[in-house]
Amino acid sequence: MKEHQLKMKTRILLTIGDYNGIGPEIILKTFKNKTITGKYYLTVIAPPEVLSYYSRKYKIKLFADDFDIIPINTGKIKIAPGKLNAHAGFTAGTAIKTAVDLCMAGEYDAIVTAPVNKKSLNLGGFNFKGHTEMLTALSGVKDSCMVMLSDVLNIAFATTHPPVKKIASLITPSFLASKFRICTEVLKNLGRITGEIGVLGLNPHAGDEGQIGDEEQKIIIPAINRANKKNGKIKFSGPFSPDAFFATKKYRNFAFTFAMYHDQGFIPFKMLAGYKGTNFTAGLPFVRTSPDHGTAFDIAGKNTASPVSLIEAVKWADKLTRNRKK
Repeated sequence: MKEHQLKMKTRILLTIGDYNGIGPEIILKTFKNKTITGKYYLTVIAPPEVLSYYSRKYKIKLFADDFDIIPINTGKIKIAPGKLNAHAGFTAGTAIKTAVDLCMAGEYDAIVTAPVNKKSLNLGGFNFKGHTEMLTALSGVKDSCMVMLSDVLNIAFATTHPPVKKIASLITPSFLASKFRICTEVLKNLGRITGEIGVLGLNPHAGDEGQIGDEEQKIIIPAINRANKKNGKIKFSGPFSPDAFFATKKYRNFAFTFAMYHDQGFIPFKMLAGYKGTNFTAGLPFVRTSPDHGTAFDIAGKNTASPVSLIEAVKWADKLTRNRKK
């Protein structure tokens, strides 16, 4: 890679999210940060009237030199902060689809998505459980992996949003093989060609040698062994009992942790990372990051939302993109 290419600004798209949530607010507050707007090439995909409404409401002046806008017309908009609305979901989904199309065409490098409400997204005609599933389908890849990034803990997830009663049935040899393959690429995205990944067990005490469930013995351990035969310099270890793994701070010994399901990993992650966590969808043809929080309908429209997590997502989008280009 030539030096002048590395110095070029990463082309980052920001999708507006649910316009009745805090997405527009944290985007506008991010654009007030001159350090961020000066360092990154930011373009927001949104109906112009949404940005105008919130900029007037919060008395945030918009300057054309700070960011670009790709306007989308989704029909008549009636903003009602904190309210569930099918049109808000349709608008959020349209912004995401537009962003994916632009990245797939090579016009932009990365997407940073503001939060969506899953129910309004579905009511708006986009039948997905969340961003991860939607981006995977729209980009045409066979699989992806949800990864949470921060300065204190990085953690990947085998499953994203299935009901707890379905999780065990999803943990199959082929399923883990695909996730482990993506995880080796995550290390490269983080700028590393070697490293060790700590794998958590599915059952309490990681199955206690088969006494509390047999998924560890029959599925997880064989999957780890197969992955280690294939990956060379990147090693998978475990499965570890999740409670002891975090209580003894064993996670510090690994490049990142691999959790089996949502709450197993998100509870310790949010306790450790606070508001500085970033969601990264690994396995896509482009980089996608997002804040580690939702639409926060309870504070929408009150001008109290913090842009910290969105700013972290922008920084990670740039870092991950540059590592990919290297």
